[in-house]
This record gives sequence, C-alpha cells and structure tokens, in this order.
Amino acid sequence: MKLAPNVISDAGAAKSRSAPTYAPVRRRRLYEEVEERLQEEIRSGRLKTGDAMPSERQLMRYFGVGRPAIRDAILALQRKGLLRVGAGERTRVSRPTALGIVEGVSGAVSVLLSQPEGVRDLQHVRRFFECAIARHVAAEATRADVAVLAVRLAENRAALTDARTFERTDVAFHYELTRIARNPIFCALHQATVGWLTEQRTVSLMQPGAMRAAYRAHEMVYQAIAEHDADAAEARMRAHLRAVERYYWRTASGAPASA
Repeated sequence: MKLAPNVISDAGAAKSRSAPTYAPVRRRRLYEEVEERLQEEIRSGRLKTGDAMPSERQLMRYFGVGRPAIRDAILALQRKGLLRVGAGERTRVSRPTALGIVEGVSGAVSVLLSQPEGVRDLQHVRRFFECAIARHVAAEATRADVAVLAVRLAENRAALTDARTFERTDVAFHYELTRIARNPIFCALHQATVGWLTEQRTVSLMQPGAMRAAYRAHEMVYQAIAEHDADAAEARMRAHLRAVERYYWRTASGAPASA
C-alpha cells in the first residue's frame, strides 16, 4: 500500500526533528485546585475587592472537597494578599499591596542575613537599587521635590550630635529619594531593605566619623540631584553605600568590604 506524498513528507520531517521530551505530571493536591479556581474568580473580577467570601461550608459544597482543602486554599490566598482574614469576621477579597508582597519574603531574607555572604548579597541589592533611584531622581525631580529633599538633608545635619536621631533622619533622606520616583513598589522595596539591613546602619554608624561622613555623602548626592546631574548622583550614591559597607564590616567582623 502506497502512502500519499504528503504523508511520506511529514514522516521524513518527523524523523529529522529531535524527539520531544516529556516531564512527569505533578500530582496536585486538592487545596491547590481550589486555590487556583478561587484565584481565577478574583483575577477575572467575578469576586471583587471587598467582597465577602462564601462560608467554608458553602465552598465545601461548591467544590466537593473537605474542610482541610478549603482552609489550606484560603491560607494560600491570604499569603498572596488576595484574601483578608479577620478574627470573628467574614473572609474578604483584598487587593495585594507592594509592601505586603515584599514582606512575604522577609522570613527567607532573615535566613540569608544569618550568614555573611547573605549580608553581602543584600548590600549589593541595596546598592544596585539606590544607585538607580538616585540616577532616576536626578533626571526627573521637580523644583518642589528638590525643596523637600533639602528639608530632609537639613534634618539630617541637625541630628549630627545624636546617633539615634541621625539614624532616623538618614532613613528619611533615603526614603525621600525613593518617594520622588513615585512608584509604590520602589517605596515598598526601600522599606523592606531598611528593615532587613537595620543592623548594618546601626553598626556602621558606630565607627568614629561615620555620621559626619554619611551626612557629607547625602549632601553631595543632594547637590547632584539639584543640578540634575544623573551621572554624578549615581556615582556619589555608589561611593556612599560602599563606604557604609566598609564601615559595617570593619566594625562587625573586620572583613574587608566587597569590591
């Protein structure tokens, strides 16, 4: 029996192609199926922010599963910021926030910070992030933005004789830079890194002359932003954060700062 020419051609092409590879199908747990379906209801808008969720009993009936699967699905969605569960209140649909998403990884970050290499990795993240912010702000800041940043700088200078107040105004100066970028995710990342690297800021400021050096660095970053010099703002922020890292390692462990 002769095969049609197109069939012969298809068969030859199939032989010339490498055989497909298949991965095993992962067996999903019941709660994951429930979680996915509820998430789709929220994503599609059929369940809207603020809507009360059906009771556990109703959800059990809808999905034909037991109470443990429903509770695990709700917990998973709560961790994603899609549901808000209050004591004695109905579970409601909520809108994820940037800060909530970032805070969701804080537990893992705390483990990273228990090792010197993890601290170095987070320092690198901060340096990368804040240098980019400084560059962006220098290019985009309005006259009003620069005026507010000048106030934060003045507050930082006034606190040079008080370590605790200086630390607070140090955070406020860096936060103002992030706020000027007008992106809530940037603000959330800043707040998270402030929490993650609290020890670094406190320890680094213990070094003699560290507060005055930090203020001078802030002043130089401010000048570059006021002049809308993006290259200088980025370079000065990088130099500032590398100095902070050196202060930290000198005080905490005596190890040299990363290059």
